[in-house]
Amino acid sequence: MNRREKFQALLILPKARNHIVLINKQLQSKPYDELLNDTYNQPIKKQSMETIVKAYLWGSRLLKKGNCLPRSIALFQHLKAAGFDVEHKFGVNKSSSKFAAHAWVEYNGSPLNESATLRKKFTVMD
Repeated sequence: MNRREKFQALLILPKARNHIVLINKQLQSKPYDELLNDTYNQPIKKQSMETIVKAYLWGSRLLKKGNCLPRSIALFQHLKAAGFDVEHKFGVNKSSSKFAAHAWVEYNGSPLNESATLRKKFTVMD
C-alpha cells in the first residue's frame, strides 16, 4: 500500500468507524440476512479494495474487541456498493474446547485482511 492509498484510507476512516458502530446497533433489531442485503448509502468515491479494507481495519481498532460481525458486515456493504464481488462468511471453530465464531469478507475465495489459515480454523456456515 503506497502513501497515497494510506492517505485515502485515513480520509475514509471516520466513515468506516461510524459505519461499524451503526451496524453494531442495527444487529440488535435487524436480522443478519437483512443487514447483508442493505445497501451502503454513503457516496462512494473510486477507491481500491485495499484502501477500503485498510480503513475498516483501522476503524475496528478504535472499537472494543470482538467486533468481527459488525466490522465484516459494514465492510461487505461498502465493498458491494463500490462494485466489488465479495462474499460474507461466518464460521465456527469446532476443534477447540471453547466455542469460537468469526465473521469475515472474502474476495475470489480469499479472506480479506485475515490470516490465510483462517479457513483451517473455522468451518464456514452456509
